[in-house]
Amino acid sequence: MAWNTPSRSGRSACGRKTEAMSDEEEESFREEPEGEEEPPRPLSRDEKESVEADLTDLELMRGVFQPQGAKGVVIACTECGANHYYGWELLRESLEHMLETGEPRMHEPPYEPREDEYVVWDYGKGYVDALTDAGLENATRLEITACAWCETLVEAHFSFCPRCGRSLSAIRLYQELLNKGIDEREARALLIRAGFEPFS
Repeated sequence: MAWNTPSRSGRSACGRKTEAMSDEEEESFREEPEGEEEPPRPLSRDEKESVEADLTDLELMRGVFQPQGAKGVVIACTECGANHYYGWELLRESLEHMLETGEPRMHEPPYEPREDEYVVWDYGKGYVDALTDAGLENATRLEITACAWCETLVEAHFSFCPRCGRSLSAIRLYQELLNKGIDEREARALLIRAGFEPFS
């Protein structure tokens, strides 16, 4: 991520104070007269383009992973060495704030975030890049409402049936084959040859 570098205000771009700044130094920093604080400068052209690219990547990731239940992204901060968790909207606002002011926005980290509910930025970036290379960046996830094997109701972002544990990707692939004009019997035969269990 292009903007994950120390900011000019003495804080890391993750929006939190760096570990090198003690509580006493932080208090002193807050008490400094306004006239002595260096005013933020606008981003350079290259920096602005990098942040704009991050915004584009973020929206692509959100379109792919939010329907699957992801709450946002996790970024390994090179400044403090910790993982920082951002909700989708929070990170979008932070990037837009940086474009406007040249500085990252302070933020409160989520309370006890669950790591499995957030997408690692580098992984998500690689994933959407692969979709773009395959021409699938605007593809929407096929939605299903019930398991084809046990008929248990499922939510749109489920990947597996919560009752029988079968992968729901077979149903989505079946729908996609039908949408492409492949005959129903041929589509079912293709899935069986690929190793999927027959379904009703």
